[in-house]
Amino acid sequence: MVTNALPALRAWAAQGKDSLRSITRDDVLAILPDSGTPRVDMLQGLRHILWPLKNRRIIFTDPTARIFCGTPTPTSPLPFEVDALRENLGEQHVPRAALAALAVFHALSSGQLCRLKTTDLRDGRLFLPGRTVLLADPVRIRLAAYLDYRNRRWPRTANPHLFLSQTTGCGVELVSHVWINDVLGMPTSRLREDRLLHEAEATCGEPRRICDLFGLSVAALRYTGTIDQPGLIEHSLRNAGPPPRQGAEQKPGDHSWP
Repeated sequence: MVTNALPALRAWAAQGKDSLRSITRDDVLAILPDSGTPRVDMLQGLRHILWPLKNRRIIFTDPTARIFCGTPTPTSPLPFEVDALRENLGEQHVPRAALAALAVFHALSSGQLCRLKTTDLRDGRLFLPGRTVLLADPVRIRLAAYLDYRNRRWPRTANPHLFLSQTTGCGVELVSHVWINDVLGMPTSRLREDRLLHEAEATCGEPRRICDLFGLSVAALRYTGTIDQPGLIEHSLRNAGPPPRQGAEQKPGDHSWP
């Protein structure tokens, strides 16, 4: 998030301002984009830098105080490329395959993945706060492989969390969102959004279905609202496989990954 402030910092440096103490409210207003996501991102980035400096009395005033942030530009979620999904689900990298399977099949967020504990997995089910998930067979296979990997690498760990890193394997802390995304090689939200879009398309945009399956509320409308959008239809046609054989059936919302 701090990197979003770099354009402002570089512009001020080019103007000869060599200290953040010399930055005024007018300077901030002059450099901020007019509206939308760029304005929100830059202002939040500046606040992440200036608030700690103000609290430590390194600067005397916070020039971003009482500046209206605005709202991010609304965006529509987009499906993920099929080849990229298959690559993430490949079993060569065991932790990545387990993380990707939970995000792709059951739309878990990075926060949920961080907080998962080994005791949350029982009898082929995943017990989350407020809902119980019946794990898909490909997810069970990849989680079983990950648990074997986990037990071999950290046989004496006292950490109750399911996913461990080189750092947390020797303690009891949970892994970070950054670690999750680094292992996946992309934001978890990309995989999660693809699953939610797939369910929205399979159920013709029925929000109740998405709410029941994935524990969403009003956020479900972001995905059901994409039905019949030209970009989504074009993507679906581009990634569609050959037509099914006569007599073959596939249940709505069913993923047929290996």
